[in-house]
Amino acid sequence: MRKVTAVTFDLWDTLIKEVPGGSERVASLRIHRIAEVLDEIGRPHDLAEIEEAHRKTGTFLELTWDKARDMPVRDHVLFMLSCIECRLPGKMTNEDIARVERIYADSLLDHPPVLLPGAKEAVRAASEKGYRLGLISNTGKTPGSTLRTLMGRMGILEQFQVTTFSNEIMVRKPAEAAFRITLEQLKTLPKAAAHVGDHPDHDMAAAKRAGMHAVQVMAHASAPSSEADVRVQSLDGVADALDSLG
Repeated sequence: MRKVTAVTFDLWDTLIKEVPGGSERVASLRIHRIAEVLDEIGRPHDLAEIEEAHRKTGTFLELTWDKARDMPVRDHVLFMLSCIECRLPGKMTNEDIARVERIYADSLLDHPPVLLPGAKEAVRAASEKGYRLGLISNTGKTPGSTLRTLMGRMGILEQFQVTTFSNEIMVRKPAEAAFRITLEQLKTLPKAAAHVGDHPDHDMAAAKRAGMHAVQVMAHASAPSSEADVRVQSLDGVADALDSLG
């Protein structure tokens, strides 16, 4: 009987990667479209004010993320609006706040990251070998709901039985809870699961602490991990690496 029955994948820098200048273009689009909404509802503000509020939101989020915690994207938006103008959310309708939230969340789809070479094939191969597949991803300003849309457009979403995003579970890798929650949904014990990712701490060390096997993809890794059970140079090597785990 095969020892490993489920595989979880990291998303960013394992399956997808931001294009150069992508985050700046997304931020600019987000800021300009939010400015348009505020103009329409009679609460106009300079682009510079909105840009500064967007920057402050990023700083606020980083303080939260440093504690391996996360929050719903609505909280990002309410904080940002309050930075633009004191008590601004209370002066807007729920419908207008929802419009801003959609802009904030979905701007990435206009300037999307790219699917890394071999990503679709690696995920499909793991699925065809009978592994139950999960995805465990930290999110930035773009929430899991938008990333699922992106994955659907890329043709990889349908391979996953479970997709776990930090803004939905309120914790981030390297917290063990991110792995535990995913494995519970996959109905798999940690010792029967392997995690595939790039980051030495957030993926490799964290997966091992959770009791899983760990496969590090080096193509976009910042450094090799001594915690990894197997290291492969590219996604092309993932199938063989999983086989080697038993």
